[in-house]
Amino acid sequence: MISTDGVLPRRPARPDRKIYIGWIAIVWAAIISGFGLDFGRYMAEQPGPPAILHIHASVYVVWLVLVSVQIFLVETGDIKRHKTLGWAVAILSAIMVPLGLTAAFVDQATQIGTPDYAPQFLSLEFGEMIGFATFIAAGILWRKNLAAHKRLMILAAVAISDAGFARLWLNGFKVAPPGMLGWWVQYYWGIALMLIAMMAWDWWKRGRVHPVVLGGAALLWTNQFIAAELFFSPGWKAMMVALIKAWGWRG
Repeated sequence: MISTDGVLPRRPARPDRKIYIGWIAIVWAAIISGFGLDFGRYMAEQPGPPAILHIHASVYVVWLVLVSVQIFLVETGDIKRHKTLGWAVAILSAIMVPLGLTAAFVDQATQIGTPDYAPQFLSLEFGEMIGFATFIAAGILWRKNLAAHKRLMILAAVAISDAGFARLWLNGFKVAPPGMLGWWVQYYWGIALMLIAMMAWDWWKRGRVHPVVLGGAALLWTNQFIAAELFFSPGWKAMMVALIKAWGWRG
C-alpha cells in the first residue's frame, strides 16, 4: 500500500528486529546441518585432526552464541547489557581472524601428500577473513547507527557461514557442478541466497535496500569472484604450495 504522497509507509520496528532472529537462525541451521553431515568423517580421520582445528571450531561456536545473545538482548530491551557484551564480541572477533588463518594453514599442512591437499583453497579463507574483519570493524565504528550496526553484525556471521553451507552441499546434495561457476555454487550458494533474502527484506520493508546490505553484498561477491579466479590459477597454487611449505607447522 502506498500513501497519498507516494511514499511507501514504514512497517513497525519490532518485526524488523525479529527478522534478525531469523537471519542468525539460518546461519545456525547451516552450521549444525553442514557440520553434522560431516562430523563422522571428521572424527574418523587418521591421524586425528590437530588441536588447533578443535580450538578454532570452539571459538567460532562461542562467537556465534554471543552474537545470538546480543540479538536476544536487543529483542528484550536490555541495551545496557548488549553494549557491555558487545566489547566481548569485538575482542573475540579480533582473535578469530588470526586463529582462522592459522587453522587454515595447519589444515593444509597436515594434508600435504594426500589427495585432499589443495593449498589454492586458501583463496577462500583469505577472502572470508577479509569480509569478516571488514564487517566487524565497520560494526564497531557504526555501533551508534542501529540500522547499519545490526546489518553489519549479521553480514559478519554470513561471511563465515560458507563452511556450513558448503558441507551441506557437498555431503547432502553430493553434486559437483564443473568449472569455476560450479565451484562457486558449491561453496557460496548459501551466502548468495542469504544476501538476496536480506536485500529482498529491505526492499519490502523500506522500499529500498539499505546501503550497508548493498555494500556488504558487493564486498562478499567481489571476494568470492577473486577467490574463484585464484583457486583455478596455477600461479596462485604455486605460491600457496611455497607458503604452506614455509609455514611447516602441523599443529
